Amino acid sequence: MNAQARLGTFVLIAFVLFALFSSKIGGFQWTEPEGSSIDVLFTDASGISIQTPVLMAGVQIGDVASIRLKDNQALVTLHIQPDIRLPASTRAHIAGGGLVGEKYIALHATPGDKQPLAEAVIPSSSGGDFRDMINRAAGLTDDAGRFFSKAERITDTIGTMIDENRADIRATTHGMARLIEENRPDIRDTTRGISSMIKDNRKHVDQLMHALPKAADAGQKFFSEGANAMHDLRELIVDNRENLYRTLFELRLGAENLEAFSDDIRRNPWKLMKEKPEIKADRRAKQRRMEEMLMTTGRMGIAPAHK
Repeated sequence: MNAQARLGTFVLIAFVLFALFSSKIGGFQWTEPEGSSIDVLFTDASGISIQTPVLMAGVQIGDVASIRLKDNQALVTLHIQPDIRLPASTRAHIAGGGLVGEKYIALHATPGDKQPLAEAVIPSSSGGDFRDMINRAAGLTDDAGRFFSKAERITDTIGTMIDENRADIRATTHGMARLIEENRPDIRDTTRGISSMIKDNRKHVDQLMHALPKAADAGQKFFSEGANAMHDLRELIVDNRENLYRTLFELRLGAENLEAFSDDIRRNPWKLMKEKPEIKADRRAKQRRMEEMLMTTGRMGIAPAHK
């Protein structure tokens, strides 16, 4: 083997060794890894990248396979080792190893849960990242600072208003004190009268307070029964609507006949002395027959015969 062949063989072996070393350092796998894939949705996946470790109870059981955006959220696909079976109560959150430590995905589940995880997507929960807690604490501190700043401004405004109106406040206070002092006997007598009236009528007040619940119950029962009675009356009127219309029609017809008879007797009293009083044709007879037919049959005339 000449020198060029030996040099080429050496370069090829060095390149293969470099590729194997790089894949080992970078975690690159030439074949499809064994295990299962689980998806987790995070509202914020800052600090997470591919090959980020996945830990459960402090033990690494997988790593991050991919990260992509879905519905304005970060969909993180986790590669779990083949010998790991996640329980149904598994939850995921992003945690960090201290103030400057790298972030990782922590899985936690209910102790003793042996039911296997059925879905390929596990929910996420708010994690225990110390930096997130510091950020939230800083936000609360800022809110408290703004609150106290506003409270200080309000206190200054109230103090300014009191200083500007100190004379009016003093005059109003003195006026109220003088008014109370001048009317102290009347106020004392009124208070004593009210106390005496309450004491004298304590028995009646106690009876009234004792009777109020019964009266309220009786009133409620009365209105409930009244509502039921009105409902029954409404149903009765609806069921007997045609009979009511017929009765009203007969009453109106009888009133008209009585009025016509009275008028006829007043004008022509000698007609009662005839053996066969003359019966004149009534002008409204046809109209009454049409109204009666309308009330009883719902038609204005006789229904045509069916051929």
